[in-house]
Amino acid sequence: MNIKDFAKKLLDRAIEKGFSDAEVYLAGGTSFSVQTLNGEIEKYQNSANRGISFRGTYKEKMGYSYSEWIDDGAIDIIITEAMQNSEILEEEEQDKLFADYKNEKYSEVCAFSEDLQKISIEEKIKAAFTMENAAKASDESIKAVDYNGVSYGEGSTLIMNTYGLNLEHKSNSASGYSYARAVKDGETKTGSEYWNGINWNEFLPEKIGEKAGKEAVSKFGAKPVKSGKYKIVMKNETFASLFSAFTSVILADAAQKGLSLLAGKLNEKIASDIFTLRDDPIYPDPLRASSFDSEGVATYNKAVIENGIFKTFLHNLKTASKDGVKSTGNASGGYKSPIKVSPKNLYVQPGNISLNEIIKQADGGLYITDLSGLHSGTNSVSGDFSLLAEGYLIENGGIGKPVEQITVAGNFFDMLKDIEGVADDLWFSSIGSPAVLLGGLNIAGE
Repeated sequence: MNIKDFAKKLLDRAIEKGFSDAEVYLAGGTSFSVQTLNGEIEKYQNSANRGISFRGTYKEKMGYSYSEWIDDGAIDIIITEAMQNSEILEEEEQDKLFADYKNEKYSEVCAFSEDLQKISIEEKIKAAFTMENAAKASDESIKAVDYNGVSYGEGSTLIMNTYGLNLEHKSNSASGYSYARAVKDGETKTGSEYWNGINWNEFLPEKIGEKAGKEAVSKFGAKPVKSGKYKIVMKNETFASLFSAFTSVILADAAQKGLSLLAGKLNEKIASDIFTLRDDPIYPDPLRASSFDSEGVATYNKAVIENGIFKTFLHNLKTASKDGVKSTGNASGGYKSPIKVSPKNLYVQPGNISLNEIIKQADGGLYITDLSGLHSGTNSVSGDFSLLAEGYLIENGGIGKPVEQITVAGNFFDMLKDIEGVADDLWFSSIGSPAVLLGGLNIAGE
């Protein structure tokens, strides 16, 4: 069955059944992954999924339902379930469907690569073996590459409602990862490297494996440093991981529930002058590119924090209505989950100096490359964190001896004000960041 024809039938039937408006959200995708171990395929997975969520206003209350059965026979079941849910849901503020889409400006985005789609399974498997072999060959102390693989996925979404909204989005991406284990003189160390993108030509599996192996070897002889306050250069992906533990503070629903210390601080200075945080689903990362959010609102490039000034919370339609502002296009949700608020493509705006220059400015400090305990060691409401860390001493203006068994502690909100440098090496995981120089964090060591 044509998916749009099904969506239209469902919407038409909902109106016949007494809904004053209705929306259909369809999501589907395919995924492939392969993992290798000791020169053999350890795991292989190839799957597909598809589902639909329906919501609409019935007797002035919003009703919801979802289904993985997409067929004419499911239409009345979906609608009946939504009717029943509307009767038992007792939220004071009801969700509303997006009717004002004709005044939106939807940007052109490209998050799907046909060239990537054409990469064969055989080539993906070959890339996985290449990574593993390169990691093993990087040093004689590499005993195993315990986690090593390649994955690929495609996804598509369709939103239609009875106001005439009709939007589609298609995306795909691939990733490669390698985790090497080195053993020497009774010491065991691990190193990892990761790639994610839509341009297969940028994926260099041999270098990925080699970097993972070399990182593991570089950690031999690591020791704790003396406790004290140190200048810190935090690696790009490490700072991104730390920041991701606190992203809820910029979400409007958290602020409205009293769970963000940024509530009431719009247009106030909350960070260093050189710090800018953007949410931009259009640029620069096609992995998260999308011209509309889960409610059909157009996305756009926005500064959340600009030169240290807090500019905006991220909103969906419900939170925006409550605050008397326009949605920022940050509604999120799948066909099984309710509409929430989340970043679309959040990243720290890179500076114009290199990582090497940042490191030189922190002589005598630490270069932190790994943090552990992000779930248990962070408090997103107070901003406090205390995390196990690894990295390197910064000696003579460069990377020195490896460091481990230390704890780094501080406060997220204080840390934003203490940023003294932002490098140009922007890197993306769940959010994006370059390396940053922090004026000082407390280190507990020996």
